Amino acid sequence: MGRTAAESTPDYRVQFDLSPALYRWLVNEAARRSAPLDQIIPQMLEHFAQTEEPDFDITQTRTWQLCGALEVSEPDPQYIVGRDAQGHEITNYAEHVDDLLNRGG
Repeated sequence: MGRTAAESTPDYRVQFDLSPALYRWLVNEAARRSAPLDQIIPQMLEHFAQTEEPDFDITQTRTWQLCGALEVSEPDPQYIVGRDAQGHEITNYAEHVDDLLNRGG
């Protein structure tokens, strides 16, 4: 017997950290809709993907541009991810900007 399209499409598991405020919002939204989080999150992502501008480029956001314009003279080793062609350290501070700003130090 053949497989249906739904059966042949694998599901992928993704794990990520949420700020306490976003988590509370998601929990409240799930309660409002009487649905579990594991249903709400994929629905929201699918809706975002369908409604977002097709030419959206995260590197053109103001936050990304701001982070790219800043240079950290003595980066914390946990944020160093490599070196560029000139030997300068490359950091991933931009990926952690919310954590760093909320940490306040």
